[in-house]
Amino acid sequence: MESDAATADAATDAAAALDRLQISDDANTDDAAESQAASSTLECKPYASTPIILCDAFYGFPTQKRPRNERVRAVSRQLTNFLQWRSEASEKNSNNNHSRVHVLGKGKDIESVKTRVDELGTQTKASTEQIIFDPDIEIRQFLDQQKGTSSTQESQEDVVYLSPDASYTLPTTCRPPRIVIVGMLIDRRVTEDRSRRRAEESLNIRAAKLPLDELRVKELSSCEPLNVDTVMELMQRWWWNCDKVEERLQQINGSDTTEDDNKEKYSKLYKKCFIEAAAYAMKSQRDRHPNRTVHKTEYSHLPN
Repeated sequence: MESDAATADAATDAAAALDRLQISDDANTDDAAESQAASSTLECKPYASTPIILCDAFYGFPTQKRPRNERVRAVSRQLTNFLQWRSEASEKNSNNNHSRVHVLGKGKDIESVKTRVDELGTQTKASTEQIIFDPDIEIRQFLDQQKGTSSTQESQEDVVYLSPDASYTLPTTCRPPRIVIVGMLIDRRVTEDRSRRRAEESLNIRAAKLPLDELRVKELSSCEPLNVDTVMELMQRWWWNCDKVEERLQQINGSDTTEDDNKEKYSKLYKKCFIEAAAYAMKSQRDRHPNRTVHKTEYSHLPN
């Protein structure tokens, strides 16, 4: 096991590398010139329904009173962190379309988390009305309900369970899936392969990891187990960025470039959507957890 000093040094190196990305608060994802060139080959259609972050709280809650209370507090804090960030972001840009957040789990666990989130919400800017608690509704049951309410047939590609141990990595050349499932695993120690097994063996849902390698930060890999609030923020930012790009592309008509050129620039625009989302989310993680920006540091195989 690494020493606390080694972990802190790695976290500092990762934070410095993120700063080198030079992502500023004024960053603008929808570059006009590239949008003009890519507009004639816009292949991804806007979502027919609102994106969903589905929080899986069906596993990971201890039965013993003290450990269970610690888990309830930890999960509630992570959810509140996300809600507070999103409320503050909405004050800067009221045009952003929010994803729906649903928390599913056993009735007693969900009620405890809801009570704690409501308590924390009164102390922060978190708008707890933006989260939906669904006690005793199974993951598969929820997804079947979405098929019945969506205006289009939900495909298998529209749903993924995020896991740093997945063999499949989400692409950056198009928008992410409409429904992402995030396991409410908040542990002091990382238990490898747990979320992947939950997804693929228990739920028969495709597991996918975030393409964090695209950031090209030495200490940060797509196998990094991010904090729950960081993952939720990253996904919301990613959807927001894609919305902006697609709105821009839809407004532009005509192009003098070839189809191959358009496809290449189109892919670059979507890649920017993810990179900006991931960089901002990682900065938030660094601010919340300055001594633990990354949980794994054995990534010497990544490029400098």
